[in-house]
Amino acid sequence: MSTILHDRFEAPADPAALRDAWIAALTPIFQVTLPGELALVAPVAMENYHLGELLVGEVRAPAQILERTPRMVAQQGLDHLLLQFYHSGTSRVEVAWGEADVGPNRCIVFDLAQPVTIVAEPIHATHILLPRALVAGRVPHVDALHGHAFDYVSDRIGRLFFTCVRELVEVAEALEVHQLSHVSQAVAMLGSACLRGQKADRQPGEIQLSIAIRQYIERELGSAALDAETLSAHFGLSRATLYRQFTSEGGVQRFIRERRLLRAMKLLTQTGSTGRPRISAVAYATGFSDEKTFSRAFKRRFGFLPRETEAGSCVWRQTADAQPVLQSWLRELVS
Repeated sequence: MSTILHDRFEAPADPAALRDAWIAALTPIFQVTLPGELALVAPVAMENYHLGELLVGEVRAPAQILERTPRMVAQQGLDHLLLQFYHSGTSRVEVAWGEADVGPNRCIVFDLAQPVTIVAEPIHATHILLPRALVAGRVPHVDALHGHAFDYVSDRIGRLFFTCVRELVEVAEALEVHQLSHVSQAVAMLGSACLRGQKADRQPGEIQLSIAIRQYIERELGSAALDAETLSAHFGLSRATLYRQFTSEGGVQRFIRERRLLRAMKLLTQTGSTGRPRISAVAYATGFSDEKTFSRAFKRRFGFLPRETEAGSCVWRQTADAQPVLQSWLRELVS
C-alpha cells in the first residue's frame, strides 16, 4: 500500500518555542497575532492529508487573530476555498460585506482569494481545502459565499458533507494513492451540492459596494476625520444606506473602532530596529485623538492596556519562513 501524504504540526520540546512554531505553521494561509502571554498552553494541534486534488484535516487552535490582508492575497495568488466545520469554540469573522459569528455545529466558508480577519477563541474544527476549479462550474457566484456560515447539522446535505470530510480524516492513512482521484472528485461534487444550496448573505452588487467602502476605511484609518458623514459624502450614500452595510457589525462607527484597534494591536506587537513604537504614536496612527482615549478603548477590547502588550507577541513571517510542506501543497493543488 502506498503512503498518503500526511503533515502534522509537531510541538517543540521547549514550551517557550511553541508560540513561534505555531505562527510558522499557519503562515502559508494566515498572518497570526497571539496577544497576551508569550507561552501557549496545549493542546495546540493541526494535521493535514493530501488527497491528490484537495486537502482535509483537523485543527485545535489557541485564541488568536488571523488575517489574510489584500497584500498577502495578491502575493500568494491562492485560488482555493477553505471550509471549517466547528466542533467547539467561537470566532468572529470579518469580511468585506460584513461579519459572521461561528460556533459549534456551524461551517464557515473562506475564499482565499479575498481578504479576511478572524478573531477567534480556542477552537476545535475539521477542515477541507478545495481548489476553486473543482467547484466553480457547479456553484454560481461561489465568491459571494466568502465569510458565509451555516448550520451543517440541521442542513442535511451539509451534515452529509461534514460526515464525509470527518471520516476522510479518520481513514486517510488507509487509502491508496490510486484511489485519491476518485475520492477527491466525489468529495468535490458533494461539497458543490452543499455550497450550491447556500444563499449568500449579500448579492454580488452589494458585495462590491461593501468591498469598496471597507477598502476606503482601511486606507483612512489614520485620519481622525473618518466617520459616517465622511463615508456618506465620499460614496454618495444616504446615512440609512450606509448603515445597512454595517448592520451585522453593530454600526459603521463600531466597525471603524474595531479596525483601528486591530491595527493598533498589530503595530504594538511588531518589533523593528527602533523597538516598539510609542503608545501615543500608535494612537495617532490609528485615528485616535489622544492617548488616554486610545488606552481606554484598547483595554475594553483586549482586556489589558497597550503598554502591557508583549513586543514580539505577534510575528508576521514572510513566505520563505513558512512550514515548507503545507506551502508546497497549496501551490501544487489544481488551479
